[in-house]
Amino acid sequence: MIKQQLEELFSEMPQIVQEKLKPVMENLLERAADLDAAGMEDPDYEDELESITKEVNKVKYLNDQWQIMNAKKNN
Repeated sequence: MIKQQLEELFSEMPQIVQEKLKPVMENLLERAADLDAAGMEDPDYEDELESITKEVNKVKYLNDQWQIMNAKKNN
């Protein structure tokens, strides 16, 4: 579930962002797959979900910054 949501989010990002952040995205997808497999019964589920969410927010921030810089460059 979480992995699928991240895949959708990452696929919507521009190709250049995907290329630059590929190692980070792959790591997050792997962690999300592990978390999905463990399920909510895992005692560390909430902590790991929070950790993944923080990292995803960083990726989203970098994507937003790239789009801002690209928009300024095109104007």
